[in-house]
Amino acid sequence: MRNNPIWQKLTELAQQAERKKLNHLWQNPNHHQSMVFEFEDLYLDLSKNWLDKEAMNALCQLAEQAKLRPAIEDMFNGRIVNTTDQLPATHTELRDPNNPNYKHNVQNLFTLADQVTSGQVKTAFGKQVKQLVNIGIGGSYLGPRLVVEALTELQSESHIPVYFAASVDDSLINQLFKSIDIEHSLFCISSKSFSTVETLMNARAIQTKLKQIQGYQPDQQQSSLMAITANTNRALEVGIPEHMILPFDSSIGGRFSLWSSIGFPIVLAAGKDQFKALLAGAHLMDQHYQQQPFESNLPVLMALVSIWYRNFIGLSAYSCLPYDARLRSLPKWLQQLMMESTGKMHNVDGKVIDYPTSPWVFGDHGQLSQHAFFQAFHQGVDALPLDFIGVLEHNSPSQDFLLFNLIAQGAALMQGKEEDHSMKGCPGNKPSTTLLLRNMSAKSVGQLLAMYEHMIYTQSVIWNINCFDQPGVELGKAIARDIQEHVENDSLNAMALDPSTMALIKKVTESK
Repeated sequence: MRNNPIWQKLTELAQQAERKKLNHLWQNPNHHQSMVFEFEDLYLDLSKNWLDKEAMNALCQLAEQAKLRPAIEDMFNGRIVNTTDQLPATHTELRDPNNPNYKHNVQNLFTLADQVTSGQVKTAFGKQVKQLVNIGIGGSYLGPRLVVEALTELQSESHIPVYFAASVDDSLINQLFKSIDIEHSLFCISSKSFSTVETLMNARAIQTKLKQIQGYQPDQQQSSLMAITANTNRALEVGIPEHMILPFDSSIGGRFSLWSSIGFPIVLAAGKDQFKALLAGAHLMDQHYQQQPFESNLPVLMALVSIWYRNFIGLSAYSCLPYDARLRSLPKWLQQLMMESTGKMHNVDGKVIDYPTSPWVFGDHGQLSQHAFFQAFHQGVDALPLDFIGVLEHNSPSQDFLLFNLIAQGAALMQGKEEDHSMKGCPGNKPSTTLLLRNMSAKSVGQLLAMYEHMIYTQSVIWNINCFDQPGVELGKAIARDIQEHVENDSLNAMALDPSTMALIKKVTESK
């Protein structure tokens, strides 16, 4: 890839010093106007980046050369894009009201939601469901939690509070038990494979706790457990009643699955209308991604900016900074979406690549971040791409204060400040992107999340990698299972482990 002419041209452009000087770029009176883009509820300002139209045009040529347009059509037309598992990626079908999978998914979700909210579904204590506990990790946790936090103030129907359990840490599970009314709780085991160790450990802890409570009588009519999975047989084997299982297709990747039955907690917490609006917003972005030229295509532009910094400027980190507490889980969701999807060293042909892919992704609520790691942004030696995210419409003076902070941080990073005492000065010339949502509606949130999903897919096409597999995730888990088995069988010495790892294992076992 490094040898193709467009890649070489971009390398040369990135080496031109004036392109990394914001004050030079802003000498062009049309710079701001040429780097601002709008679609529906999103306003994207790229003008504070080390990037001009010449570089952006070359990046668009790179996308064309990578055959991004046919790749987009392949995904939306259900062709195989997950080459590792030989599967299509069908998450966008669940957002298209003209697709049969959309109607089937919504019907399944809404039918069970109506049964729960109407009192037709009873817990194993014979009680009405008053709260849901979602037991899942990764994509079965991060997406639903993000959307529940974003939308629970918008419910138009009676809603059921949702709690989330992801870690196998006993202290967190015990804390959860103290926070909920167990007899009125429905425990939802969300796992695509229904074999994720952490999720099943938590599920067993829940079952153990339930059995200790007087009056617990699970049967096919009354159950405190339900499941969301692509492996319904496995859920049936562990005793989940069939009518309490919400399936989804194996062609839907876990980190792209919040639109599927994995989104059941969203339906209960925010209501059916909000869930449909979420899907509608995402579908609008799907259409934009398919139809809009690369030069004004929001997901493509976001991907190209990221590739510019990662491959040509040489920056290895990326930060997501929402200035609204309702989006506080967005950085964690994006962290998994980007790093698990594009943190790859092999291309789709299985060959080792010679260029970097996913940056290190981190972030937090913007104002909290100002008092945590912004010092390094302003006076640290390194620079990195930042996404400042704000919400325009609100009913709170404090939200204006947050937006003014968002705007001020972008300005301060760009402008800097000279001081007589050099230690107080900030050099400026630090890049950032500003992304504003018109409001915190389900439709706006759907557009935002779908935009980031398509940004990731665009990156993967240009990098020639598969963004729908995650083989590296399994290695550590496999070793952990081996260690556990050898410890239980008192055969640890049979493992071929380094002295440091062996000493650490012995430290743990001897401490019991």
